[in-house]
Amino acid sequence: MFLLFIEIAMHRQNKLFKLSILYLIMKRGEHVLALAKRIVKQLKPFCKRIEIAGSIRRKNPNPGDVDIALIPKNKGKLEEKISKIGKREQGGEHESTWRVEGIKVELYYTNSEEWGATLLAYSSKKGAGIGLRIIARLKGFKLSSHGLFNRKTGKRIAGKTEREIYRALNRKYKEPWER
Repeated sequence: MFLLFIEIAMHRQNKLFKLSILYLIMKRGEHVLALAKRIVKQLKPFCKRIEIAGSIRRKNPNPGDVDIALIPKNKGKLEEKISKIGKREQGGEHESTWRVEGIKVELYYTNSEEWGATLLAYSSKKGAGIGLRIIARLKGFKLSSHGLFNRKTGKRIAGKTEREIYRALNRKYKEPWER
Protein backbone atom coordinates (compact mmCIF):
# COMPACT_ATOMS: atom_id res chain seq x y z
CA MET A 1 0.00 0.00 0.00
CA PHE A 2 2.69 2.50 1.01
CA LEU A 3 5.04 1.56 -1.85
CA LEU A 4 2.27 1.80 -4.42
CA PHE A 5 1.42 5.31 -3.20
CA ILE A 6 5.07 6.40 -3.57
CA GLU A 7 5.27 4.94 -7.07
CA ILE A 8 2.16 6.80 -8.19
CA ALA A 9 3.42 10.04 -6.66
CA MET A 10 6.80 9.69 -8.41
CA HIS A 11 5.10 10.05 -11.80
CA ARG A 12 3.69 13.43 -10.86
CA GLN A 13 5.20 16.78 -9.97
CA ASN A 14 8.05 16.96 -7.48
CA LYS A 15 5.85 18.92 -5.05
CA LEU A 16 3.26 16.16 -5.02
CA PHE A 17 6.04 13.64 -4.42
CA LYS A 18 7.23 15.55 -1.35
CA LEU A 19 3.69 15.75 0.03
CA SER A 20 3.19 12.03 -0.57
CA ILE A 21 6.36 11.15 1.32
CA LEU A 22 5.29 13.38 4.23
CA TYR A 23 1.86 11.71 4.27
CA LEU A 24 3.45 8.25 4.31
CA ILE A 25 5.77 9.16 7.17
CA MET A 26 2.82 10.49 9.17
CA LYS A 27 0.74 7.38 8.45
CA ARG A 28 3.67 5.12 9.40
CA GLY A 29 4.09 7.05 12.67
CA GLU A 30 0.41 6.52 13.51
CA HIS A 31 0.77 2.81 12.71
CA VAL A 32 3.89 2.49 14.91
CA LEU A 33 2.15 4.23 17.84
CA ALA A 34 -0.94 2.01 17.53
CA LEU A 35 1.27 -1.08 17.29
CA ALA A 36 3.21 -0.09 20.43
CA LYS A 37 -0.02 0.29 22.40
CA ARG A 38 -1.31 -3.11 21.17
CA ILE A 39 1.95 -4.85 22.10
CA VAL A 40 1.95 -3.32 25.60
CA LYS A 41 -1.66 -4.42 26.08
CA GLN A 42 -0.83 -7.99 24.99
CA LEU A 43 2.34 -8.26 27.09
CA LYS A 44 1.00 -6.56 30.24
CA PRO A 45 -0.32 -9.80 31.84
CA PHE A 46 3.24 -11.19 31.66
CA CYS A 47 4.85 -8.13 33.28
CA LYS A 48 5.18 -6.66 36.74
CA ARG A 49 5.66 -3.31 35.01
CA ILE A 50 5.70 -2.20 31.36
CA GLU A 51 6.03 1.17 29.60
CA ILE A 52 6.65 2.47 26.11
CA ALA A 53 10.05 4.16 25.88
CA GLY A 54 12.10 5.71 23.07
CA SER A 55 10.86 8.23 20.54
CA ILE A 56 7.21 7.48 21.36
CA ARG A 57 7.76 8.41 25.00
CA ARG A 58 9.53 11.58 23.81
CA LYS A 59 6.31 12.34 21.89
CA ASN A 60 7.93 12.18 18.47
CA PRO A 61 4.98 12.48 16.06
CA ASN A 62 6.56 10.06 13.56
CA PRO A 63 8.31 7.24 15.40
CA GLY A 64 9.99 4.62 13.24
CA ASP A 65 10.28 1.83 15.78
CA VAL A 66 8.97 0.66 19.14
CA ASP A 67 11.00 0.62 22.38
CA ILE A 68 9.46 -0.97 25.47
CA ALA A 69 10.92 -1.17 28.99
CA LEU A 70 9.52 -3.96 31.13
CA ILE A 71 9.93 -6.01 34.26
CA PRO A 72 8.85 -9.53 33.27
CA LYS A 73 7.06 -11.93 35.57
CA ASN A 74 8.23 -14.81 33.39
CA LYS A 75 10.49 -13.90 30.46
CA GLY A 76 9.92 -17.25 28.72
CA LYS A 77 6.13 -16.90 28.68
CA LEU A 78 6.42 -13.24 27.64
CA GLU A 79 8.64 -14.13 24.68
CA GLU A 80 6.35 -17.02 23.78
CA LYS A 81 3.47 -14.50 23.61
CA ILE A 82 5.30 -11.98 21.43
CA SER A 83 6.58 -14.74 19.14
CA LYS A 84 2.93 -15.32 18.16
CA ILE A 85 2.72 -11.81 16.68
CA GLY A 86 6.30 -11.22 15.59
CA LYS A 87 9.61 -12.73 14.56
CA ARG A 88 12.61 -12.71 16.88
CA GLU A 89 15.68 -11.15 15.26
CA GLN A 90 18.10 -11.29 18.18
CA GLY A 91 18.21 -11.15 21.92
CA GLY A 92 19.99 -11.69 25.16
CA GLU A 93 19.58 -11.39 28.89
CA HIS A 94 18.70 -7.67 28.98
CA GLU A 95 17.08 -7.00 25.60
CA SER A 96 15.55 -8.61 22.55
CA THR A 97 14.71 -7.38 19.07
CA TRP A 98 11.59 -8.43 17.20
CA ARG A 99 9.98 -7.63 13.84
CA VAL A 100 6.22 -7.12 14.18
CA GLU A 101 4.17 -6.03 11.14
CA GLY A 102 7.42 -4.91 9.52
CA ILE A 103 8.30 -2.65 12.47
CA LYS A 104 11.39 -3.12 14.66
CA VAL A 105 10.40 -3.71 18.30
CA GLU A 106 13.01 -3.55 21.07
CA LEU A 107 12.19 -5.02 24.48
CA TYR A 108 14.41 -3.91 27.38
CA TYR A 109 14.24 -6.27 30.36
CA THR A 110 14.97 -4.75 33.74
CA ASN A 111 14.09 -4.95 37.44
CA SER A 112 12.67 -2.51 40.01
CA GLU A 113 16.14 -1.34 41.15
CA GLU A 114 17.05 -0.38 37.56
CA TRP A 115 13.64 0.75 36.26
CA GLY A 116 14.38 4.48 36.17
CA ALA A 117 17.85 4.00 34.68
CA THR A 118 16.43 1.81 31.92
CA LEU A 119 13.72 4.34 31.07
CA LEU A 120 16.27 7.15 31.13
CA ALA A 121 18.71 5.28 28.88
CA TYR A 122 16.12 4.28 26.31
CA SER A 123 13.96 7.42 26.33
CA SER A 124 16.64 10.10 26.01
CA LYS A 125 17.97 11.41 22.75
CA LYS A 126 21.55 10.35 22.19
CA GLY A 127 23.01 13.77 23.02
CA ALA A 128 21.06 14.12 26.26
CA GLY A 129 22.16 10.66 27.40
CA ILE A 130 25.78 11.41 26.63
CA GLY A 131 25.51 14.74 28.47
CA LEU A 132 24.20 13.07 31.64
CA ARG A 133 26.93 10.43 31.47
CA ILE A 134 29.58 13.14 31.23
CA ILE A 135 28.08 14.97 34.23
CA ALA A 136 28.03 11.67 36.15
CA ARG A 137 31.67 10.98 35.29
CA LEU A 138 32.76 14.46 36.41
CA LYS A 139 31.08 13.80 39.77
CA GLY A 140 32.85 10.46 40.19
CA PHE A 141 29.89 8.33 39.11
CA LYS A 142 29.12 5.93 36.29
CA LEU A 143 25.69 6.15 34.63
CA SER A 144 24.33 3.22 32.61
CA SER A 145 21.01 1.60 31.82
CA HIS A 146 21.49 -0.31 35.10
CA GLY A 147 21.79 2.72 37.36
CA LEU A 148 24.07 5.43 38.73
CA PHE A 149 27.10 4.01 40.56
CA ASN A 150 30.06 5.33 42.53
CA ARG A 151 33.02 4.73 40.18
CA LYS A 152 35.44 3.83 42.99
CA THR A 153 33.28 1.58 45.15
CA GLY A 154 30.75 0.34 42.57
CA LYS A 155 27.96 1.13 45.05
CA ARG A 156 24.57 1.93 43.51
CA ILE A 157 23.64 5.57 44.09
CA ALA A 158 20.34 5.75 42.16
CA GLY A 159 18.32 3.97 39.50
CA LYS A 160 14.80 3.22 40.72
CA THR A 161 13.39 6.38 39.09
CA GLU A 162 14.61 8.92 36.56
CA ARG A 163 13.99 11.70 39.08
CA GLU A 164 16.20 9.91 41.62
CA ILE A 165 19.05 9.91 39.08
CA TYR A 166 18.61 13.59 38.23
CA ARG A 167 18.52 14.42 41.96
CA ALA A 168 21.73 12.44 42.64
CA LEU A 169 23.41 14.37 39.81
CA ASN A 170 22.08 17.65 41.25
CA ARG A 171 20.23 18.38 38.02
CA LYS A 172 16.72 19.69 37.39
CA TYR A 173 14.51 16.88 36.11
CA LYS A 174 13.58 17.02 32.42
CA GLU A 175 10.63 15.17 30.94
CA PRO A 176 11.56 12.79 28.09
CA TRP A 177 10.27 15.19 25.42
CA GLU A 178 12.45 17.99 26.87
CA ARG A 179 15.68 16.00 26.67
